[in-house]
Amino acid sequence: MPTELHLALQQHYAGADGEIEVDLGRYRADVLRGGVIYEVQTGNFTAIRDKVKSLARKHSVVVVYPVPRDKLIVHIDPQTGDELRARKSPKHGRPVDIFDHLVNMPTAIRAKNVAIEIVITIQREIRQDDGQGSWRRKGISLVGHELVELLETHRFDGPRDFLSLLPEGLPSPFTVGELAQMGRMRRYLAGKMAYALCKMGATKKVGKRGNWILYRATR
Repeated sequence: MPTELHLALQQHYAGADGEIEVDLGRYRADVLRGGVIYEVQTGNFTAIRDKVKSLARKHSVVVVYPVPRDKLIVHIDPQTGDELRARKSPKHGRPVDIFDHLVNMPTAIRAKNVAIEIVITIQREIRQDDGQGSWRRKGISLVGHELVELLETHRFDGPRDFLSLLPEGLPSPFTVGELAQMGRMRRYLAGKMAYALCKMGATKKVGKRGNWILYRATR
């Protein structure tokens, strides 16, 4: 079932002249506008990998991925739905966060009809203390996300466009450790970024330095 965030982005990309939930063969496109398919994905890209590859054979496909630059965490009463309290999340999303999921669909980016659009947003995350949530949240359930504001978009029309997300001053060739340090990201995310860039053909492995694999941007 589409979330409030998903529906809001569908409506944004459909505009006044687009269509939402359009059946195209064995798949249903989120949005069809001006002959272009927009697929909104707020989670794991594995779920849409085959769908994107199939639709891209006959259509231009833009995968839309929202990243929350700012997030307001709102707790509601599980019985009434009334807002109980709210706080700002200390976490601030960045475009590189897409690699947490893009690692599951890197080869699809090589198709000439596939583009990625990262949408930087402000979101509300709705939670309720109903005892049904994960132990990590101490039983608090995640109800969903709501779009508060769309701040900016970053468009990537091919593998090499993603090189713009590499941190300034990164040496060539580079290691995952250097990418993590200079990009101010956790090593696991840097590893996913390096893997995805290599699989999509934006970089290539050029050797090793000790135990570290060396990567260099392709020409």
